[in-house]
Amino acid sequence: MLRQWELLRSLQTRGAGIPLRELTERFGVSERTIQRDFEMLQELGFPLEHDSDVNGKRFWRIPHDFFRHGPLVISLTEAMALHLAGGLLAPLQGTHLAQGLADIMEKVRQALPASALDHFASLDGIVHVRRTGQTRYAEKADILRTLEEAARECRSVQIGYRAVWRGEEYVTTCDPYGLVLYDGDIYLVAHSHRAEALRVFKVARMRAAQLTSGHFQRADDFRLEDQFRSSFGIIQTSASPIEIAVRFTGAGAALVEERVWHESQQLSWLEEDATLFEPVAGETGSLVATFHLGDLVEFKRWLLGFGKQAEVLRPDWLRAEIRDELLAAAACYEGIG
Repeated sequence: MLRQWELLRSLQTRGAGIPLRELTERFGVSERTIQRDFEMLQELGFPLEHDSDVNGKRFWRIPHDFFRHGPLVISLTEAMALHLAGGLLAPLQGTHLAQGLADIMEKVRQALPASALDHFASLDGIVHVRRTGQTRYAEKADILRTLEEAARECRSVQIGYRAVWRGEEYVTTCDPYGLVLYDGDIYLVAHSHRAEALRVFKVARMRAAQLTSGHFQRADDFRLEDQFRSSFGIIQTSASPIEIAVRFTGAGAALVEERVWHESQQLSWLEEDATLFEPVAGETGSLVATFHLGDLVEFKRWLLGFGKQAEVLRPDWLRAEIRDELLAAAACYEGIG
């Protein structure tokens, strides 16, 4: 099945067609196997065709206009991939944002042969989107629609908001600049009239949203992504970035190396007898990670999750804060035998 999928991808990239021998070499199978794949795909409804040169050599291809509908032109396997990836935006089900995707998906299903969709349906079991702690955004569908409309038309909006960390609820007017999808949740970046500053609001904590008669001017050079370049997560900050160095050991080092956690990240493994960071001597197998961040709230939460496998090397004041956090957490378990 995966070979047939890749076969379709290959055929659609070469408008002039591909000879059978080239396909057998590419996939490491016999000509008869490729021929059987062609027969299967044709039975499923894929319009495979071939041209022959003066020597009778066949060049197989897919018609370039197979998947053309008005102004929308996408390749066959792009359409199939879209069908298989529909679950990625499952948290937005019940909102107008997800409805737009659902409409596209329905057009794809109507354009592709039903037998082909059935054949490749089992590919869904190969890639599973695992989620925990999902937010039900269907309950916020009207709020999301209002916020998007307000951002698009540069209209102020009044929101009712529950501030979890401060333990309060309030109503404020804000100028919405746009929505950000981060780690399965949706956030509004807006200028808060109450705070007289740019703020990030979690949509799941909004009680209501109502358009007002007021309008605002959005700067031409404003970009949502620029608001988070110095952040480790979704907290917006205008503070100047500072350099942070952390030494990771054991499994913590391996986990950190697997990802790019921030665009400023720099990683280096310490060699034996290295003493690059005083007052902490180097240790074989240690990974030193440096970051440049303007806000450390989310970074500290992430760092504390590594326990003793993460040690802040600098700055000193952050070393002290992490130490105090760990001591306070340890105090909760005093008296355990």
